[in-house]
Amino acid sequence: MTKKKKTNQDGVSGNWKTLAPKSSRRPASKAAFRKRMLGVGKFLILIIGLAAVGSVFWFFQNRSQSDSPPMDLTGPGAPVSSLSFRTNGVLHKRWFENWFGPLRGRSLMELDIEKIQSELIKEPQISFARVSRQFPATLKIELRERKPLLRICLRSKSKGEQTWLVSNDGTLYLGTCYSNASVSHLPFLSIKSQLLKPKSSGEGYEKLEGIPAVAPLLELARSEYPGFYQNWQIVSYQRPYDDDAGAHIHIKSGKVRSLRFSPRNFDAQLRRLKYLLYEPDFQRTKIVDSIDLSHDKSVFAKLTPS
Repeated sequence: MTKKKKTNQDGVSGNWKTLAPKSSRRPASKAAFRKRMLGVGKFLILIIGLAAVGSVFWFFQNRSQSDSPPMDLTGPGAPVSSLSFRTNGVLHKRWFENWFGPLRGRSLMELDIEKIQSELIKEPQISFARVSRQFPATLKIELRERKPLLRICLRSKSKGEQTWLVSNDGTLYLGTCYSNASVSHLPFLSIKSQLLKPKSSGEGYEKLEGIPAVAPLLELARSEYPGFYQNWQIVSYQRPYDDDAGAHIHIKSGKVRSLRFSPRNFDAQLRRLKYLLYEPDFQRTKIVDSIDLSHDKSVFAKLTPS
């Protein structure tokens, strides 16, 4: 025989378990949702702030490390054991060793190659210098020297008479390592004293401004007409950059006492000079008094009376 469950007035069973809600959670209100989102936002801002502080610290730490010199983990290095020396002129290894000083016992890494290079370029005879290291222990020197076209004798109270060399860009320098034979054939330069301007340092002279206009004549004669060039004794010039009848280059030679060129179109003038000197009358004459080639195609010549 079964017992009937008691029911209330509404007809619902009186068991308390039947009164439990169907869902364990109720929807959150809008205020609670906003509060939760505000907390999440604050947490994210804190994380971003910490990341920014860490990035700034990392940046300044790396910068300070890059400004400091790198650590030398290789030690002082081996001493210089050989010297590689190349030049297009007359200087040689012994000259550099005397100029720089002894290399024995000096490390290749200790040498300031940029300073050595800049000091070499300051030498008037040198137009280009490159200094480099060849590991493990070789110092490499590469030079390009100026080539003299003329020589000029200058006298000073302290040093007496000195022979200076003149290159094609007008640089004056006291030649080093030249033999007497290599200099003795150079023509002398005769110029007015006011064209010589001492350097502010008191050592040497400024470049001669007129030489770059005269140099093409001398270089062409030396390469194409060496017999003429070797016979030329004294060179002078007047307004070599001007283009008028008064502008000229004057040369005294053993064959022609007075030789006058216009400061332009040197090739044509030298060809006319060669043709003229091979004429029978000029061949028979030991010394020609004057030849003037400065008047375009006209040539004025004067033979020395026999």
